[in-house]
Amino acid sequence: MNRLPVLFCMIALAGLSRPVLAADVGDPAAVLVDDGPQVYTWAGPYAGGFVGYSRADFDNPAGGTFRADGFIGGVYAGYNLQSERLVYGLEADVGASDVDGSGLAYSTGVPIDESSTAFGSLRARVGIAYDPILMFATAGLAVANNELTLDGSSDSATHLGWTVGAGVEAALRDNVTSRIEYRYTDFQSRDYDIGNVTISSGYDEHSIRAGLALKF
Repeated sequence: MNRLPVLFCMIALAGLSRPVLAADVGDPAAVLVDDGPQVYTWAGPYAGGFVGYSRADFDNPAGGTFRADGFIGGVYAGYNLQSERLVYGLEADVGASDVDGSGLAYSTGVPIDESSTAFGSLRARVGIAYDPILMFATAGLAVANNELTLDGSSDSATHLGWTVGAGVEAALRDNVTSRIEYRYTDFQSRDYDIGNVTISSGYDEHSIRAGLALKF
């Protein structure tokens, strides 16, 4: 009996029983490496602009408060550092305001008007990144220039205070981010000298801001 054909059949069967590897057939997918989802990097400098709405409660010289509101707008810039999901840094902003309100100065019996014209702040920020979202909190020092008018005469003063807030920021592109932010600010009282009358007034403010920034 010729055993050569039987031997060839056994070798062929053994070859078919061996697992076929993608690399053996030259599958290009076998050499592709899955790096996983890309992680957005928040670290680095950035700058942008914002618009928003503010509501303020000014101290009435005779007690109580009177309300003011209006739109605000300005620019902001900062620098972020990042450690895994933790993002932290410093940010500054400066803006203009048309927040205005009026009441009755009971001590003089005439209308009183107070308006915020310009403001700024220097703050620390800390947040947690959930790509492509950053949830953050912020706190720091604030400054504002206001004008008070009484019976046709006016005076201006610079108020110092503190501010706290929180917001959500989203990465729209590698170098473009957008945000929405709430801020509460408390400003100390300042004296306004209007003719022969000195009026002391401070105020607190609530604001909602939307911003768009470039990351460098």
